[in-house]
Amino acid sequence: MRDYLLFCTYCSSYTLLHSFDKESGNFLGEYSLLHNDYTRNSLVVNKFLLAHLGHTLRVIPSKTDEYMNVICTASRFLEDDIDKYVEERLARQQYFERDRQSERQLGKVQLHIVEHLLKYELESLSRLKGSTPAETQVFLGKELGMKKALEVIQSVLSNKQFS
Repeated sequence: MRDYLLFCTYCSSYTLLHSFDKESGNFLGEYSLLHNDYTRNSLVVNKFLLAHLGHTLRVIPSKTDEYMNVICTASRFLEDDIDKYVEERLARQQYFERDRQSERQLGKVQLHIVEHLLKYELESLSRLKGSTPAETQVFLGKELGMKKALEVIQSVLSNKQFS
């Protein structure tokens, strides 16, 4: 897989695009040695494009003499800020993961509440006596429905995939 860099011939400045990630639809972006990770977004590229508006830009593939020449002689755009951008991306990922975990926990709590309410309703139904055989059948059907609903909720709560 080839890596690329975007080079401004006017300013003799470049930004590394690295390789294209088909899964996310973005280039991996600048690399941070501090965090051992790529920016994985287009923030630096967008800033580069805005800063070099009207300038002649070239995309240069890796494994060429020109690529090595640019890396060795040109200045790297936002070189001191790359670690900060990667850190911000990692912080956003952690925030979204915590948010997702809290949503899961809320869902579990809601399931436990529904389970408790269904058990209470089932107890209430089991105490009711029908005055006619048809009414008894209706109560029996409701009771069986509640039991089935409780079984489904308990299977979801005990399934490791949903925990």
